Amino acid sequence: MFRSSPTLFNHGAPFLKLIFFLLLGAVIIFADFKLHATEQIRAIGNRVLFPMQTLLSKPGMYFDLSSDYFQTRSSIKKQFEEQSSQIDNLRMMANQAEALESENSHLRKLLVLQQKASVKSLAAEIIYNPTTPNSQKLVINRGTIDGVKLGMPISSDAGIMGQVVRVFENSSEVALLEDRDFSIPILVERNGLRAVLFGVGRSEPLELRYVNNLADLDVGDYLITSGIDGTYPPGIPVAIITKIDRSSDNAGAVIACKPISKLNHYRHLSILLYQPNNTAPTPTESEVVKNKLKKRGG
Repeated sequence: MFRSSPTLFNHGAPFLKLIFFLLLGAVIIFADFKLHATEQIRAIGNRVLFPMQTLLSKPGMYFDLSSDYFQTRSSIKKQFEEQSSQIDNLRMMANQAEALESENSHLRKLLVLQQKASVKSLAAEIIYNPTTPNSQKLVINRGTIDGVKLGMPISSDAGIMGQVVRVFENSSEVALLEDRDFSIPILVERNGLRAVLFGVGRSEPLELRYVNNLADLDVGDYLITSGIDGTYPPGIPVAIITKIDRSSDNAGAVIACKPISKLNHYRHLSILLYQPNNTAPTPTESEVVKNKLKKRGG
């Protein structure tokens, strides 16, 4: 199917028409370039067409903005998650480094204590800590194979922590000062007063018992091992008095104490391989009789 030519090209000589339109175009170009005759027409056309151009460009612009927004948001979210993960890892590493530094500091103190102490000691590590409301016990990685015996004292670099109450071949159970069944003879460092310190339970203050209301005791007095029980070496710090209740309702003073050692802060501790000197001569029966006769005669 053939289309017919426009009406303008169906009449007259084609060559003359070509010449006419070429001259017309040249005139228009000359008038626009030299005389600026079409600027007003172009301005009017631009004024009419500009709102349409702006309106037609809005969907594409909004699409580009939306695409950039979602891409940027996704990128920022991914970066945020990566940075959050890095921060968590760095925080964990910092906490681990701090814990290791604290542990190393405690081990160095234990090493210095072993070098200075007159009593031989054996380093031990806590395996686990059974969580029971009243009992305060630990299980350590030393046993009979290491020379640990029942009743041996346990200490940190600061002072007494407890005592071995059960021994196995490769492990031992330790009762800490807070244990309800724990007691230790002590001496008030300031004046030499003797008493017995008892555990009350987990996270509870220790109690100094069998002390009357008139006893010379003050808050802040240090309590050390007396050594009279033959279990603990004398002179090792145990606790400090934090509260004294001398109310008349009680037969004796109620005295609360705080352990010198931080019982639940250590991973390593020392077992004191203490063997008391029990070589003092025991009086014979005849000597006892002689002493009684001398007293009667006197």
